[in-house]
Amino acid sequence: MLWIRKIFQSFVELPGLFITLIILLNFRLRKTKISRKMIIITAVIIYIFSIQITSRVLVSPLEDAFEPINYNEINKSIPSIIVVLGGGAIPKTPNSPVIGELSDQTFKRIFAGYELYKTTNFPIVISGGRPPNTEYVPEALIMRDYLVRFGVNPSSIFIEPDSQTTEENAKYVNSLIESMKINRMFLVTSAIHLPRSYKIFKQFINENIKIIPVPSNYLITRDKITWIDFKPDIDALRSNAMAIHEYIGMIYFFIFK
Repeated sequence: MLWIRKIFQSFVELPGLFITLIILLNFRLRKTKISRKMIIITAVIIYIFSIQITSRVLVSPLEDAFEPINYNEINKSIPSIIVVLGGGAIPKTPNSPVIGELSDQTFKRIFAGYELYKTTNFPIVISGGRPPNTEYVPEALIMRDYLVRFGVNPSSIFIEPDSQTTEENAKYVNSLIESMKINRMFLVTSAIHLPRSYKIFKQFINENIKIIPVPSNYLITRDKITWIDFKPDIDALRSNAMAIHEYIGMIYFFIFK
C-alpha cells in the first residue's frame, strides 16, 4: 500500500534516517557498555548531510541533467500544453484558511509555468492531489487559484487533482489529455525532480507527444566553493534530503517498473 511505502521511505531518507541511526545506535549501546566510535560515526553522518559541499555532489547531477529552456526559441505554431507538477502545499494557513497556500517549491514551479504561458499562451495542465487519508483541498486546486490570480484565463487551465506520486501524475495527466490534439508537452517541475519525472512521463505519455523538460526551483549555487560550503546549514540538509528522495525514487522505478 502507498502509505506503508511512504512511512518506510521516510525512515531511510533525511531526516528520518537520523532517527533510524539513533535507534540502531541505541541497540548497539545495549550490547556494549559504550561505543564512542558509533557516536562519532553518527555525528559525522549528520554533519556530512548538513553541509553545502555534499549538496553540490548529490544535487548537481540531477539539476544539470537538462538545460534551462530558452523561451525565445519556442516554436509557437506546434500544438502544445504546459504540464506543471505539484510539490506540496500547506493546508489552512492564516492567509488562506479555506484552501491553504503552496509550498515554496510548488510556487516556483507554478510561476515557471506561468512565465511559459505568458510567452506562448499554451493551455496549462496542473497535477497534484491531496495527502493520503486527508480531507485537505487537492493541491491542483490551490495551484489553479494562484494561476488565476496571476492573470491566467481560467479556460486555459486544466486540473488533475487525484495524483499522490509522480507515477500517478503521469498516468492521470495522460488520461486527461487523451482527447487533446497536441504534439508537444512542456514538463515543468523542480530541476532536481526532472530526471525522475521525465523518465516516468516518457513511459506513460503517448509516444507521439514530444516531452520538453522545463527545470525550475534550483537549489544549489554554481559559484566557487568557499568555507560556507562546509558549515552546517538547514537549506543544505533540505537539499540533500530531496536528492536522496530522488535517487531512491529512481532506484525504485528502475527495479519495479
